[in-house]
Amino acid sequence: MAINKVDIEPIVREGASERLVHRLLGMVTAGDLKPGDRLPGERELAELFNVSRPTIREAVKALSVLGVLKSRHGGGIYVSPLEAADLLGPLTFFLTLRDVEVARLYEARSLIEGEIAALAATSATGADADRLAALIEQQEAVLGDPDAYRLVDTKFHRVLADLSGNAFLSRAAESLNILGLEFRKTASETAEVIMGSVRDHKRILAAVRAGDAGAARQAMREHMENVLKTTPRAESRREAS
Repeated sequence: MAINKVDIEPIVREGASERLVHRLLGMVTAGDLKPGDRLPGERELAELFNVSRPTIREAVKALSVLGVLKSRHGGGIYVSPLEAADLLGPLTFFLTLRDVEVARLYEARSLIEGEIAALAATSATGADADRLAALIEQQEAVLGDPDAYRLVDTKFHRVLADLSGNAFLSRAAESLNILGLEFRKTASETAEVIMGSVRDHKRILAAVRAGDAGAARQAMREHMENVLKTTPRAESRREAS
């Protein structure tokens, strides 16, 4: 067992479950907990970290959602194989632990999805570009239905992410997009605003089809800036600053 009592510092009780999550993740990163290691029982963990058993349960549940910990048939909680897809999939969990600034969210999306678009431009085939074009046609068919548009918009960005060939960027982008949808629900998504996004998508597609990574990156970054401008929460915070 890689957890020793002498190595443990008590967890401060304020925000204890979140602190414990980060402490255990740190132990995984440092190699103190390795893939396949079995964690001690709930009671022993509570004593080791000087926290309550409910705090242990909350932290274990969170780490299980993240894919860091796995339950095995027959009982016991183990450190997972730590595959990238498992760990990055639920990135949203971390993002929602704090009040995310809309502008910072789209700054992150701009950087990540800009690189995704650039990578997609270097690898996309004609068939891939046609697939993106078909999604844009679907977007044009639902200009007056924001809910339907968001679904197709998500597919468009997901396909681009898949085309990038980078699982880390893909999962990070997906989580940021999911979080962004919560803000977008308050946006003034008129047919005119949605059509602006469609025009942005067409510019991204043109760059991808041409194999121009630089143009694809720039088109995506401009798209993120345009989306930010139509998000009321971002505008209100800018005015207040």
